[in-house]
Amino acid sequence: MILIKFLSIILLLPSISVARKLINKAELNFFDLLIVFNTLFFVIIPLKSNQAVYNVIGRLSTGTSIFVFFYLLFFFIAALIASNLIEKKNNTPINVTYFLKNYPNLRISLVFKIFLIVLPIFSIVYYIPQMSLMTAFKEIQQESANASYEQSSMVKLFATIFRFGLIIPMMLFFQNLKKKKYDILIAISLALFMLNYLMLSRRELLEFLLFGGIVFYSTNRELINKKLISYAFIFAAFLYFIYFPFYNIVRTSPIEFKVQQPITSIQNIYNYGVDKFDDANEGASESTDTRAINLYKAIYWVARNDGDHDITWGSITLSAIDHAIPKVLNPNKGLGSEITLQDRQNVDYDSADSVLLLTLADYSTLGSIITVLFYILIYRLWLFISRSSEFFFGKTIVSLYVVYSVFSLAFATEQKLDGILAKTVSFTLVIALIILIHKFNFIKIITIKKNSQKNYES
Repeated sequence: MILIKFLSIILLLPSISVARKLINKAELNFFDLLIVFNTLFFVIIPLKSNQAVYNVIGRLSTGTSIFVFFYLLFFFIAALIASNLIEKKNNTPINVTYFLKNYPNLRISLVFKIFLIVLPIFSIVYYIPQMSLMTAFKEIQQESANASYEQSSMVKLFATIFRFGLIIPMMLFFQNLKKKKYDILIAISLALFMLNYLMLSRRELLEFLLFGGIVFYSTNRELINKKLISYAFIFAAFLYFIYFPFYNIVRTSPIEFKVQQPITSIQNIYNYGVDKFDDANEGASESTDTRAINLYKAIYWVARNDGDHDITWGSITLSAIDHAIPKVLNPNKGLGSEITLQDRQNVDYDSADSVLLLTLADYSTLGSIITVLFYILIYRLWLFISRSSEFFFGKTIVSLYVVYSVFSLAFATEQKLDGILAKTVSFTLVIALIILIHKFNFIKIITIKKNSQKNYES
């Protein structure tokens, strides 16, 4: 444990480059975000965890610990090199904050504002009960367990539309913040989205909050001062030391959610958490760290169990691609990478998957560099699709959705390659939806900021 903590301190060094950018209020690109979020799960969590959390990993060895250290180090170095290759004024979605800073202002119709309020309300009774990790929704989820492939696909499609719906009020809210102009309907929409995310997983709530933070940083950087930074640290401490343990309590609440009484049910669930917080807080806090270290544990176990003869040189990658293709186009698709990765860890239960885990199992040490190449290829594919749509249908907000997708890709450390590739299908469907929204004039791009450049090379 001491060796891993010492090596984790060394792994903090690549993130210093990103920290320097933040201090200087400089632009952040996709690879900067990738470094930050992977540092959180693969460096900070092992560094701060206690012996009880390390017991989850099991047997530790010097050789395995050093191997995992170099594997992660090569990944961070590759990501750092990729970050430095992106020009500061490259006005493309991969240069996240610069692109958002120069993005045109938006205007939406009253009908669309109402839709952005109805969407999260409908989500509370349709999407949340099926996707939340809270046991309060267990009965509803058991009924949905036997849903057909088509029904499951509809839920996934709604999830994509739900996340797309979040982007627009987020941009509208922050674009006029400096002028202190607030649209009450947009504020209500964001509040309702926040209510939804409070009932989803901690990861999804963090993604919601951090994306909001990135939009604010991009569009209102001059408002950032020491006072605001101190508030941000206080809020982060509140999330980690109070809300996350609190969430772990309400997650196992015996209170049943009733679709006919959604507001009352939510109140009862959170009242249960308040009543039980003092008694269960310490155990819940440790549970938060234990789950967070599972990503590191999965990589450690593959490194510990694998030998040279286990390297599959692309076989797992191909199974992930096969599994990502929709059943309509690939009716005989396989089970994907998950089962193979479980076998490589010698476990028979769902583990914390990541792209770094798959590439380690598939390419050994080279997987650290191949992971970065995978991310570049995925971005290029999404950029090609978005460019093609604008070539045929004209200028839309599709590039804004690419930015969100890129941010989500960087943040989603715990995600299978299968799932990331499968998102390309839903990505295409959202682009079709965006085109329709523009055709009906529900949304308009109204101004071009003077620093904006029509440069789509990355």
